[in-house]
Amino acid sequence: MLRPASTRWFEVLCPRNESLRTLAGLARTGAVEVEVRSPLSEGFPVAELAAGLARYHDLASRYGRYWERGRRRSMPLSEGPFAVLARALERIDAWRREADPLIDALQSCEEELPRLEWLSRILEAIQDSPLDFDRVTDCGPLFGTFCAILPREADPRLPDWTIARTVLRENERCFLILGPAERLDAVKHRIKSVKGRVIERPGWLRGNAREALSRLVAHRAFLAKRLVHLQAELDTLLDDYGLGDLLGEVAWLDWFAAHVGRLEPASEHLVWITGWTEDLGGERLLEALHRAETRALLRFTPPPRGTRPPQVLDNPKWLRSFEVFARALGVPGGDEADPTPLLALVVPLLFGYMFGDVGQGLMLVALGLWLRGRFEPARLLVVGGASAVAFGLLFGSLFAREDLIPALWLHPLEAPLAVLLVPLAFAVLLLSLGQLLAGLSALWRGELRTWLLLDAGFLVLYLASIGLVAGLPLGGVALAGLAWYLAGSFVVHRRLLGALAALGHLLEGGLQILVNTLSFARVGAFALAHAALSSALVSVAEAAGSPLGGLLIMVVGNLLIVALEGLVVSVQTTRLVLLEFFNRFLRGTGRVFRPLPAPPPLVTGEVI
Repeated sequence: MLRPASTRWFEVLCPRNESLRTLAGLARTGAVEVEVRSPLSEGFPVAELAAGLARYHDLASRYGRYWERGRRRSMPLSEGPFAVLARALERIDAWRREADPLIDALQSCEEELPRLEWLSRILEAIQDSPLDFDRVTDCGPLFGTFCAILPREADPRLPDWTIARTVLRENERCFLILGPAERLDAVKHRIKSVKGRVIERPGWLRGNAREALSRLVAHRAFLAKRLVHLQAELDTLLDDYGLGDLLGEVAWLDWFAAHVGRLEPASEHLVWITGWTEDLGGERLLEALHRAETRALLRFTPPPRGTRPPQVLDNPKWLRSFEVFARALGVPGGDEADPTPLLALVVPLLFGYMFGDVGQGLMLVALGLWLRGRFEPARLLVVGGASAVAFGLLFGSLFAREDLIPALWLHPLEAPLAVLLVPLAFAVLLLSLGQLLAGLSALWRGELRTWLLLDAGFLVLYLASIGLVAGLPLGGVALAGLAWYLAGSFVVHRRLLGALAALGHLLEGGLQILVNTLSFARVGAFALAHAALSSALVSVAEAAGSPLGGLLIMVVGNLLIVALEGLVVSVQTTRLVLLEFFNRFLRGTGRVFRPLPAPPPLVTGEVI
């Protein structure tokens, strides 16, 4: 698990007219990245399809909502891509000539229904009033009327020369406005300026308010039925022109153009699909080809000369949440160690130490369990919360109180020096492990001899120097480590100047690893800060003067601690891992594996 896996080169030979279906089957595995062996390949040249696909996108933006009601069927291309695209555009143009009048009528109904709905609300509120729309209509042509709906707090400041009938409804005010026809446009503009909605009164709306409301209800029912009939006519027209099959072919062409671009021709009727796969055994690819029902042959061969395989992290499912840290720097190269298995121990220890509280840890566990189905990194909250529970038992802290459960180790504020020293000891072990992982990478690169001559001596010097600071008699070991490093530098560079330059590198590296080590003191500092904040919260709650007030303060305070310190501790844990630990061995030089996305979902017969 410590070494990333290299993807495997695959080659699929298939008939040209089945290549899209074969590609789609492979893409659905999520395990292939397509790469053409020959950069000069002219198979499926996308540039010549660009104009037709651009026109297809323009039409799809206008008519896509009507096409979605049809079934786009999955089928191999019956002709070449150019012929398919030309035939589809020609068929769409013929469909448009008949569909446009239906669509215009449909959109007119869709626009009219909401206006009638708002008008109905006004009439429902005044249906018992003596308002007579016959008289309102007879006021023309010098006078005109319209309805308006505004937020209750809006003030349109209607001119004095208008007559307005106002109805209050929930959070709105409904107006029926009468005024000189030639001056009403200015009133409508004023209504819209205060976020109001202008609703024109239909000319057929006559009679008193109750009769007008009855007419509106009947007309709305008529429009609803007409909408259904128009949709049915459009659906029938879509089937009559066979756009389901054609749109399915064009959708796959569009997917191919966006994500693949070209294939390598093998002959007049055959093409090669080549690239990389993370399915190292090939079982998923074979099953995908079988499901696609294509006449395709799969083989695994050595990659072409000069190609660079993508790397994938080979970890069990329960470890994959921790891959987010390594991926923050890219992907480890084939000669670099993948730290993910180690982070499953390191990250929870760092997080839990800084956030040690049983109750607050259980809150994080609950939050992580609730979010993990929606947000993959939320699984880290579960692990971090569980670690916080464990350290909460060691620190004797439960919902910020230290008087409810006994401390299995110590209370942080009672022994601050010990709380600060433990993370420093942990830092020495972790950074030493980082140096050893660098040695493992050197082994994989065939540079173990250089690492043993230089970095191994540096590691001995570092550990001995830490021992000296701790009061251990390791001066001789430190001098031996220094001599080891200098002698190794002379052997590697084979000249005295190289050994002298190594002194400068030693000084720089020594200062850097010292800073890296001291940086872990923040782990203890945040543990003390967490304990101090918890103690302050308890003091404020006890000073509240009433049990209910104290309980409320404790509840709100614990929520704030979980929200604020949870975020801060997460940031600090990430910083220590990325900048202090990874700095020893990880460069992220691997090529990222980018799987081919699946094609748009289509329909085969009656099966989705």
